[in-house]
Amino acid sequence: MSSITGVSSYSQYLSLVRNLSGGQNSINQLSEQLTTGKKSVDLNAYGPDVQKLLDLRAEMAKRNNYVQNIDTAAPRVAATDKVLTSLEKTISEWTSSSTMPFNPGPASVTSVSNANADGMKTTIDATKSKLTIGARYTVTAVPSQTGSNGTFDVTVTDGLGGKTTRAINLGTTPPNDGKGYNFNIAGGPGEGAMLNLSFDTLKASASSTFSVSFPQADQVKDRAEGAMRDIQALLNQRFGDRYLFSGSRYGTEPVTDLMATKQTSKVTLNGAVVNADDYFEVTVNGKTFGKQVLSTDPKTLTFVAGALTSQINAASPTLPMTVSTANGIITLVGNDPGQKFDVSARVTNAATVENSISTPTTTQAPTTSQPQIDRFTLNGNTVDIGDTFEFTVAVGDPDDPFNQNYYTKYPNEPRDLPPYQAYTTRYTVTDTDFSGGVTTVAQVADKLRQQFGNMNPKPPVTIDALGSGRGIALTSTANADPNHPNKTSLFTTSAKVTNGSLENTVSVATLPPEADDLTDVPYKDPPELPFYDSEYLTKGTNSEAYRKSQVTIDDNRNLTYGVSSDDKAFQTLVQAMRMVRTAASNPGKWDEYSTKARELLTQANDQVRSVHAKVASDGATLEDTKTAHTDTIATVTDRVAKIEGIDQTEVAARLSSSMNTLQASYTVAGQTKKLSLLNYLA
Repeated sequence: MSSITGVSSYSQYLSLVRNLSGGQNSINQLSEQLTTGKKSVDLNAYGPDVQKLLDLRAEMAKRNNYVQNIDTAAPRVAATDKVLTSLEKTISEWTSSSTMPFNPGPASVTSVSNANADGMKTTIDATKSKLTIGARYTVTAVPSQTGSNGTFDVTVTDGLGGKTTRAINLGTTPPNDGKGYNFNIAGGPGEGAMLNLSFDTLKASASSTFSVSFPQADQVKDRAEGAMRDIQALLNQRFGDRYLFSGSRYGTEPVTDLMATKQTSKVTLNGAVVNADDYFEVTVNGKTFGKQVLSTDPKTLTFVAGALTSQINAASPTLPMTVSTANGIITLVGNDPGQKFDVSARVTNAATVENSISTPTTTQAPTTSQPQIDRFTLNGNTVDIGDTFEFTVAVGDPDDPFNQNYYTKYPNEPRDLPPYQAYTTRYTVTDTDFSGGVTTVAQVADKLRQQFGNMNPKPPVTIDALGSGRGIALTSTANADPNHPNKTSLFTTSAKVTNGSLENTVSVATLPPEADDLTDVPYKDPPELPFYDSEYLTKGTNSEAYRKSQVTIDDNRNLTYGVSSDDKAFQTLVQAMRMVRTAASNPGKWDEYSTKARELLTQANDQVRSVHAKVASDGATLEDTKTAHTDTIATVTDRVAKIEGIDQTEVAARLSSSMNTLQASYTVAGQTKKLSLLNYLA
């Protein structure tokens, strides 16, 4: 083989190698186009369209970023919209008369529980009373300090700071309206109530209790408190990593107890006077304060309440409250809304004496030559304040008051017998007499002798002299009448003691919410926080509570969205629901408070709707802007596709042709495998 021929053959070989390499590159390029859908991933391949392609890609990235921002904000706005829809529904329900009636409904009064019915038995006439609030009333009777013996100072307390006292003597004090005595409560939320009480018995120290409630108003209160808990839960809604209504305090639950007020509790000492060794105790937040009455102490509840108040105020560490006392009532007021404290109280009364009177007996029957003598004895030694001793001398027969049956039975006797008449002598141990030395039954017997001696008209009987001891002797002023030999008795005697139940009691009550601090509550503006904000007690102000979220949704366009739990609309709503609760807790002021509540609900409805409209507008703005971005992205996508896109069919055909060509090249390459340098040199 000539050298020229050899060189030519080797040149063909090198050309074949180049063809194989180029064919493979072509296949790789075509395969990449089919995989990516683009002509090339190398911008240099697009020549003069490079800048245009870069601009389009930048526009698309920007629009996609806006859409991503919108997709983050839109669900939060939608969740806020749902909460506001629920709040509007709540407001709508409470503006309905079926949920918020126009009156508190009738009062319900329990039967009176008389602790010592022999001493005092009372009833209440609800139809003649003016009942204004749910309360547990305590009626206490003690011997009057100013009235005559047999007169009692009757005190009524409601346990809420209300109290009234009037002197009553069933023998001399006429009822206000023919039946029943009116007691007008003064002080506390129950002020203005009037209780019409009747007394079947009032002759010794005693106490009675009964309760008043308003079932319909209580139901309204329960529903209002339930609604306020629902509102609190709605305003504490969480979406993703943040609370919807917390402003920019994303991890802070914004709302605490919507029903929080400054707690006001009353400790009412029921009774009128106290005895030595009586023990009173008040416990506040687990700390106990006690007062045992000494023999040298003033024997009044006002003194005891003052002593306990001084101890509470001197506590160390200082209790978070203001404590005061007046008229035997201790008032405890918390320093801050929502700060609760526990209060309990008890009283241990000193031991009392149970006295009795022996059954009167006739120790000397009357004859024509001697009078009749009856005797009875006051048993025991000492007495208690409020004990009542009495005896009755009766002349004649109560079943035959005008002696007609006797005259019929004994027609021959003259008709000159006196008609039936009873003479009752009664003495009650008063605190004044007790302090003056009337502490034994013998001294009480002398008081009965004095009372008997002062009777007018006087009975036809005399009593033994003062100082005769605890035994009392009654002697008729005449002997037996010989004209009436069948009259074996000139008088009859009965005696009785009613042991006074002068036991002091104590009641504790937390006052219902009042409107005094709600009627003109100023709105809190940024950065001040309303009372229900979780940071109100710790910070008082925080501008972040009002700061809303902001999102960029388009070129030079930011959207501020979201609602703060401290928004004026929610402040009004909370105030409205608190006023509903206040109205339900104070039935006596139902008209005043419920009218104010309805006014606030109307304002809240308008304000919440306004807020809701803004949220709905924000949602629509986000949706419309996203749609615009989506349309723009679609247009840009088409323009990019026209620059870098491929015809899938054409590329596939070219790929197939290139693969066939490459296959043929490999076949030719296989035939040249025997070509070598020796062949070439040969």
